[in-house]
Amino acid sequence: MAENEEYCPANLNQVGGGIRKECCDCCLLAKDLIRRNAECIAPLGFSAQCLRSFNKCCHRKTEISFPEPLLMTNRPESLHFLGVGDRCASAKCEHLCSDRGGETVECSCRAGYDLGPDGTSCVDRDECATSYDGPTMVLTTPCEENETCENLPGGYRCYVRDPAVLSDGTSPFHVIEESSLYKRGPENMVRERYEQSCPIGWTLDEMGACVDVNECESGDMCADAHMHCLNVPGSYTCACLPGFYWSDAGSVCVDIDECLLLVDDCLESQRCLNTPGSFKCIRTISCGTGYVIDSENTEECIDVDECTRGLHDCGPLYVCRNTQGSYRCDPKKCAEGELMNPRTGECTHVDCPIGFKPENGRCEDVNECETVGRCRQFEECINTPGSYRCQEKGNLCTNGYRMDRDTGFCVDINECVEGTHQCEDKQCINLLGSYKCRCSAGYEFNETTMRCEDIDECNKFAGHVCSLHATCENTIGSFECHCKDGFKLASDARNCDDIDECELGIAKCAQKCINIPGSYQCICERGYQLGADGITCEDIDECSLWAGSGDDLCMGGCINTPGSYMCNCPPGYEIQKDAKTCKDIDECERGECQGTDRICVNTLGSFKCHHIECPPNYIHDKHYKNRCNRPRHLCDPLTEVQCKAYPVHVSWQYIAIPRHVPISSQRTSITLFTIKGPSNPNSVVQFELNLKSAETEGIDVLPAVRSNFLLQKGDERNSAIISLRDSLDGPQDIVLELVLRLTVNGVFQGKFIANLIVYVSAMKRQRNLPLTVLS
Repeated sequence: MAENEEYCPANLNQVGGGIRKECCDCCLLAKDLIRRNAECIAPLGFSAQCLRSFNKCCHRKTEISFPEPLLMTNRPESLHFLGVGDRCASAKCEHLCSDRGGETVECSCRAGYDLGPDGTSCVDRDECATSYDGPTMVLTTPCEENETCENLPGGYRCYVRDPAVLSDGTSPFHVIEESSLYKRGPENMVRERYEQSCPIGWTLDEMGACVDVNECESGDMCADAHMHCLNVPGSYTCACLPGFYWSDAGSVCVDIDECLLLVDDCLESQRCLNTPGSFKCIRTISCGTGYVIDSENTEECIDVDECTRGLHDCGPLYVCRNTQGSYRCDPKKCAEGELMNPRTGECTHVDCPIGFKPENGRCEDVNECETVGRCRQFEECINTPGSYRCQEKGNLCTNGYRMDRDTGFCVDINECVEGTHQCEDKQCINLLGSYKCRCSAGYEFNETTMRCEDIDECNKFAGHVCSLHATCENTIGSFECHCKDGFKLASDARNCDDIDECELGIAKCAQKCINIPGSYQCICERGYQLGADGITCEDIDECSLWAGSGDDLCMGGCINTPGSYMCNCPPGYEIQKDAKTCKDIDECERGECQGTDRICVNTLGSFKCHHIECPPNYIHDKHYKNRCNRPRHLCDPLTEVQCKAYPVHVSWQYIAIPRHVPISSQRTSITLFTIKGPSNPNSVVQFELNLKSAETEGIDVLPAVRSNFLLQKGDERNSAIISLRDSLDGPQDIVLELVLRLTVNGVFQGKFIANLIVYVSAMKRQRNLPLTVLS
């Protein structure tokens, strides 16, 4: 899709679609840079997949044509030429431009205009000019017989002759123009007629005047949901909403991916998330345990309610209670009249038999004798399990009671008041007919020793009395919670709050500090790395770190600086705006190598001046500076057989490559030249490639040999390809001689010589740059 400059639809983001959508967006970004004639350089932060897609769509092959009978073409693997479809950006078409892949672009004009003689400008067509039509030579005009024709820019209009007027000289009607934008006649005619109406887009008001119609009030003028309607006089227009741009390929408004284009304002601690028409900044640094980021509102850390989310580990016999950053488990209590299941913790209603009542989760006997009037006056009530009985009063009382001499009834003995109990250091509680001993808080009664013993809360309720960030210490009758390092005891003396060492300024970080639960972590600014002590920050030598990795930071030289680095370029190159890329300086554009017989050839980091010296008796071509022709008066090829041994013309072609060009096992050669001869079926061209010379600079430079080059038959008829099959050392100047022998219908017609000069630069190919062949 992006290769055809269409927009990338969101439905690519299906299973595996994330990669396809990313590749499509990155390719579309490269196409946009080419269309705006900007340098095709990927921004920092692209993934490897995105970078491959970006580079693939940035660089195209191109072909340079030479005139017949020979067509010479330089076809390196990756050149910085404008590809098909990109040349309209630099064309001079006045109205419309079409690039169909031919030798040149095609200019055309809008309706009502004709293309000028220069093939680029547009001239208004005079539709009112009289013409003769048909065999009878009838005079014709675009208007009716009673109308007058008036030429307009890009069209014309017709006037009705002598419209009716009132006695005061005014017309009872007004003119309405039928615009060609809405109602087009022959060619671009605008016909005027007199009637009581207004142009399209206007309407009559109560005063008879034409007022603009607001088409946007209908609410359905723009079909795209991402457009809004703008009223203009006599019409309306549809524009994309903010955060969208118009795509001619898809004829829709497409969302602008601010994250991909790196135009977001997210912080370093956030990541960018693209949304329709906008973007969001999502926090990437996590919160502490028990907290979560509030991504919808404040982006702050808020407490996680483990109880409502089911994230607690309280057993069935406990109830979860949420706290800040944690939770606690409280023992579950059943309501009055309910019994707790000791395994599941479920509270169920207790259904007691007659004479019993539910109490403390079990059935307790009902003391019916506590109700007055159970027995007769001379009887006493005796309670029994589940019932009672009445018996005559006597002088004997049961244990825990004594006879009241005044009334003759048995009354309870208060052992706690009279001191007859055996509770010792325990609390005494009187009961009817008895008493019981209760231990103080933090103690429990031992039925064997009949003593109150300290409760070890730390072991008995392990994990429930103190926070997870504290240790429990048992004390006599109680316990204490001690927080771990990095925490402080909360007001409830059981939970622990984290200490923010960064905010309190007690952290020892050299640059930046990040608080974590119970501690803190030191981080460094960009360009620095954390030292072995975890506190200090050391400068990162980016130049050494990336050197030799195949992905150098600089395309020239790299100089390390504190927290960063800077790039410089070798002689013959200049640094670009990104402060990283080195671009070759084209010295030939400065007017080097003056003279009609001197040709300037730009090389990598330098240039060459080549002197064109024609062979004896040959003359310079008037149109091609790099070619010498055999003069007609030298000999007659029709009568002198020896004349055909002399070349029809001798030409020079130039190419510059870096030294040590890598040739992989997958790509066994690199195309340097492509040459084409006559394509008619009666013609046959034989090609012969010779190495004329290889001049090196320096004794350590190995000169090229003929076997370093490969001559192959091309795909088209009578065409050949010259390729480099071995990596060459430099600097050196190589001259290859390509001889072409032409026969027509089996008869030898003559030969042509093309001198192919290869300049091997002393510079190596710059990493991160495509192989650039200068020709």
